[in-house]
Amino acid sequence: MKIVTTKGQGPVLNVLHGWGMNAHLFDDWSEALAQHFCVNLIDLPGHGLNHEEPLGTDLTALAEEAAEVPAGHWLGWSMGGMLALNLALKKPEQVQSLIMLCATPCFVQRDHWPHGTEQAVLDKFAANLQLDIKQTIQTFLALEVMGVEHERSQLRELKQKVFERPLPSTQALHAGLTLLAETDLSGQLKNLIPPSLWISGRRDRLVMPAAMQQAAVMAGPDGGEFQVLRGSGHAPFIREAETLTESIVNFI
Repeated sequence: MKIVTTKGQGPVLNVLHGWGMNAHLFDDWSEALAQHFCVNLIDLPGHGLNHEEPLGTDLTALAEEAAEVPAGHWLGWSMGGMLALNLALKKPEQVQSLIMLCATPCFVQRDHWPHGTEQAVLDKFAANLQLDIKQTIQTFLALEVMGVEHERSQLRELKQKVFERPLPSTQALHAGLTLLAETDLSGQLKNLIPPSLWISGRRDRLVMPAAMQQAAVMAGPDGGEFQVLRGSGHAPFIREAETLTESIVNFI
């Protein structure tokens, strides 16, 4: 995993983006975070400025790769949260605390995980990738802001940031969908050692608040903290950045 930007001083805060995105999305929000932390914005393999590197699907290998980043607090958004959680479970010495932003240990709906996303949603994205990568990402961005206040302006802002950097590789997009479809860390949550904060957007159409609340209850021996940002969808760092930053600072 490649650190593309480092800002600020203080405790290390490593930030991971989600599927099809890049670290450039966090440029504006990271200015506020950098007043409190040494913020490392990371491009996942196959994404952003790291788009030439392949994204693997082996969770052990991904944890090894993530462990090359300096130890600190880890914040993962969406698929990035799943990967940060994987690191915290496999190499807890690398993770002082874990912040899951609109992210869960299990993305898809299963018998024991009723609040996950339907598999058909991922299947449709996989099929659409064969036709038009950019349009598929735009559709995904639209889902991230659906139903929130100022939906069009939020979508416009997301598109601008995402498409200012190279498009993710086709390999990385398919590998990411595989990770989202097959990864289930819910059974390991009880073994989570670092303290955790789970922040959900009430209007999130991709990662349901109920799934995040369930995960927080299961996290570690004492559970994690759970918060809901009532005006947000899947991308709270756009319109509720101040509240989000305050929550993270208070937690850490």
